[in-house]
Amino acid sequence: STLINALDKSTGLKDMQGDVAGTVATVFRKKKSSGKNKRQKTATGASSLVASDNAVDFVLESVNHFGDNSKTLDCLFMNVNRVSYVDPTLDRCSVAFEWLSEADTFRSHKSNVAMNNSAEHHSMQKFYIPTAAAAIHVLCCVETKPDLTFSTRPLSDMNYQNQANVSLVQRFVEGLAPRARSGVGGGTNNVVADVIPYSLWLLSAGDGKHSLSKPVSSVEMLSVEEKVAFSAHVATLRALGLTYIKEDFGFNNARNFDNGPNENVRLEPEIDKLVKFEGIDNTGRKQVPALLKELLAHGATVAALRERELEAKEAQDASEKVAFKKDVPKEVSPSKLPFKASTTPAKSLPKPKTGNNSAAKNFLGKRAAKAKEAKSAKRAARVGFDRSKKTKFANTGSGVELAKVIRFKYQKGFSQAVRAPCPLEDLIN
Repeated sequence: STLINALDKSTGLKDMQGDVAGTVATVFRKKKSSGKNKRQKTATGASSLVASDNAVDFVLESVNHFGDNSKTLDCLFMNVNRVSYVDPTLDRCSVAFEWLSEADTFRSHKSNVAMNNSAEHHSMQKFYIPTAAAAIHVLCCVETKPDLTFSTRPLSDMNYQNQANVSLVQRFVEGLAPRARSGVGGGTNNVVADVIPYSLWLLSAGDGKHSLSKPVSSVEMLSVEEKVAFSAHVATLRALGLTYIKEDFGFNNARNFDNGPNENVRLEPEIDKLVKFEGIDNTGRKQVPALLKELLAHGATVAALRERELEAKEAQDASEKVAFKKDVPKEVSPSKLPFKASTTPAKSLPKPKTGNNSAAKNFLGKRAAKAKEAKSAKRAARVGFDRSKKTKFANTGSGVELAKVIRFKYQKGFSQAVRAPCPLEDLIN
């Protein structure tokens, strides 16, 4: 087809290469030719010039010879609104931007083709972006010399500002209190569209008795209602993770040259930048005076210190409670014991002698076992255990004490009796 033939004519020679100015001018300027352009009636009845097939081929060759499809696409985007072509209903402008938007998708590096096959990705750009340039030529070309720009600096500035705004929103979300952060959902768009405007509305001066519009240098100069609003403002700053800082502009402002440097108290982070638009007057609520903002910043700092002290105290109390629970022995229910607990009160242990005798000085620790038993019995007595020596009974279940049981060991050839417990009373009787 025409596109393939135009792209195949590229020889790569130096004299065939073009520059950005010539390429963009070729797209937006009609090619001078005698009798090649035809007139076509529009829907309104007026006639307009329509680019010929040779002009489209010339645009395709020019874009292909330039070689930088990304640069071409950016320059076309910057110049569509600068060219004064006939478009009373903005239909051509809409279609032109649709072509540019579709072509811009082929520059994305997030698609599967871009991540897996770079050669195929570049091939798609090579075929589609020149086609979009030819469509722009058909829609927006003019006969007179257009006012074109060949710099893409505004696009770079917009991209840099977009990244800075995203970073600012992330800083704001990270500075929110945990409770407030859990309620923020929907991503960056929701934060910029809903959360930040509402937060700035809360941080305004307000109206009525609770307004913070007095430029005072001390909290004591505020009324009772204004002190309540002051405390609420500080709490809002702490919940949103914001504060006020003083910004020094130096001696740039001539009006304040005699009075010293121009100072301004602003929010940190500067989330108010995300809702400011050039050329639109600020008709919202009143702003808090600079002097009062300094007091609010000091109040937020004091509140942060108190919160840290309270958190440290709570952590210390929690650690003390855990240590106390480890030291105190747990009470065991008598029904869960493997034996019947004794109800007799624990016997008082004799006090150890503290005299200077040889037994106390014995470093071999002959009495260590007795001391350990006494200490274990004392602990058991506190809980209710009886660790006194218990009587052992026979294993047969007869209830006879084991010390009174006489056993005869069976030996083949000497005794043919069956092994059985034989009490002492049976032998005597």
